[in-house]
Amino acid sequence: MLKYIVSFTILLFFYSPCAAQTSNQKDSLQVIIKKNQKDTNSIWAIYDYGRIMADEQTDSAAFYYEKGLKLSKRLNHKKGISGYYINKIFLVGYRKKDRVNGLKLAKEYLNFAINEKNELFKAKAYFSHAVVYQGFSQSDSAILFYEKSLKAFQNTNDQSEVSSILSNISNIYTDQKLYDLALSYALKSYENDSKNKDSLNLISDNVNLSNIYNFKKEYKKEEYHNREALRLSELVKSPYRTMIASVNMAEMFKDKKNYDSSLFYSKKAYQLVLKYGSDISKVEIVLGIAHAYSKKNDFKNANFYLNMAINDKAINDIELEKKLYLTELKINIFNHTGRYKEAAALLEEYNILTDSSFQISTQERVLEFNNRLKKAESEKVILEKEVKIGQQKTWLYVLSISALALLLTGFLFYRYQNKKQIAKSQQIKLLEQENEFVAVKAALEGQLNERVRISKEIHDDLGSSMTTISLLTEILKTKVDLPEVSKISDTSAKMVDAMNEIVWSLNTQNDSLESLVAFIRKYARDFLQDTQIKLVFDENVNQDFTLPGHVRRSIYLVIKEAINNVVKHADAHELKLNITTDNQVLVIRIQDDGKGMNVESKTVLGHGLKNMRQRMADIGGSLQITQSKGMLVELSFGIL
Repeated sequence: MLKYIVSFTILLFFYSPCAAQTSNQKDSLQVIIKKNQKDTNSIWAIYDYGRIMADEQTDSAAFYYEKGLKLSKRLNHKKGISGYYINKIFLVGYRKKDRVNGLKLAKEYLNFAINEKNELFKAKAYFSHAVVYQGFSQSDSAILFYEKSLKAFQNTNDQSEVSSILSNISNIYTDQKLYDLALSYALKSYENDSKNKDSLNLISDNVNLSNIYNFKKEYKKEEYHNREALRLSELVKSPYRTMIASVNMAEMFKDKKNYDSSLFYSKKAYQLVLKYGSDISKVEIVLGIAHAYSKKNDFKNANFYLNMAINDKAINDIELEKKLYLTELKINIFNHTGRYKEAAALLEEYNILTDSSFQISTQERVLEFNNRLKKAESEKVILEKEVKIGQQKTWLYVLSISALALLLTGFLFYRYQNKKQIAKSQQIKLLEQENEFVAVKAALEGQLNERVRISKEIHDDLGSSMTTISLLTEILKTKVDLPEVSKISDTSAKMVDAMNEIVWSLNTQNDSLESLVAFIRKYARDFLQDTQIKLVFDENVNQDFTLPGHVRRSIYLVIKEAINNVVKHADAHELKLNITTDNQVLVIRIQDDGKGMNVESKTVLGHGLKNMRQRMADIGGSLQITQSKGMLVELSFGIL
């Protein structure tokens, strides 16, 4: 739990100001804002003041950001407009309920950067996308945009955010338990900041490295980087970073079962968070103190700090994962204090919490669908008004011409009848379109509901059961030291991964090319992780295309089969996976440097390749296989 707190706080280092801001700083900024509204210095003073207010009143921060944007536009200051997007995206992206708006703003920022043809703005816009996706816990999409941002920054003279990108990618890989990958990115960030003598970022790097070495069970290196983070934070007199380093020290001593030292650093962090941290951070640190006391079997103090956290108003704003941790802590304390019935009852609450994230994503999808329907209905109303206005104009035209000359009455009557027939035909077409619209709406709603129902049933029936098994085995591991218990825990985790793959293919929220690219990349990376085959991944696609679920699944299964064939039969050392869009056509190439394979064979391999071709033909796509210095498998699918 505490590892998660530290990891997320590192992400905030690069976008948020230090929480410790004095009233003198506020006053000086207010003087600049009031006196000077004619140059760019005032713009940055407004943004600085807004960042200070972000820790206190988010609505006030938003007000100052909008004020800075207006002044930037009035002065035609492009960097000021860019600064608005960066600050506003962080503000709304930090609050879970506003993250959809954060993604919308990130897309606006990217369009602005493209229109301005500014590579630095584009790099920061990609960075903003990645931060929002990471806040959504959409890790694979976040990595894609971090890598786009890193590539864009390399085309500029500004390298200030390179370490931030490397560190955030490392955090994602740490969350995914890919510790070797996480370590490689963390060391790159550490080397870059050491070279630039950036003490503030070096604190974050040391915290990140200590976490990774903990997971890799290299405890001497973990302790070195923990102490280095604490030393640097006290050296630069940064109370906020000292708080984070203290939390990490507390976690390290907890792992060593030195709970007295763990409590010492947790309480040190608590004193700092009261002055310099957010209310949510305070609740998380209090939960860490309660956890340490429970490990000391001091359940009186554990209950005291647990209730302190529960009674804090900020408890309602913590993330779902932290609410799960809170429930686990309650269960543990209840079990050790003989309150077994209450502990059993909390298991049901735990299962409900695990389902809530799925329900929220479904609601967001339905809301998006309803918005599209409302837009279509508005267009229908406009069309009806245009038809009515056309009829009125026809009548006025007939009456006006009739008044000019009676001799033309017959001709005008014919014109009138003709236009009336056209208007009637338009009305008939309108009714047909309306009926077709209703039918399409019903069909779409039926498909959406059916896919949601199936994925939810899989998630509920298997997900809840597997989560309960994982929780019970974790509790059992604290009481019984048997290898079989660990095997049960590992097996249940693998079953959850398999279930997630099925739910991904059914969930309508993933009906996008972006989701498919991210999922393919994750599968290839994870599958080749334990082999001797090096993965070279490259993509250049338009992220706005929509792909139906059956198309996504067919393409994914073909790619999965192709990669499996390379591992099993090709004897390859390198696999190149390239994904592009060209003239509305999705092209995926899988090239290995192996010994090649007999594609016409009637063996199991031959049947597999035949099935791959059939899958692509079923969705209107094509598959070609070429033997040249290995084997090239090329998939093509028309997106339109």
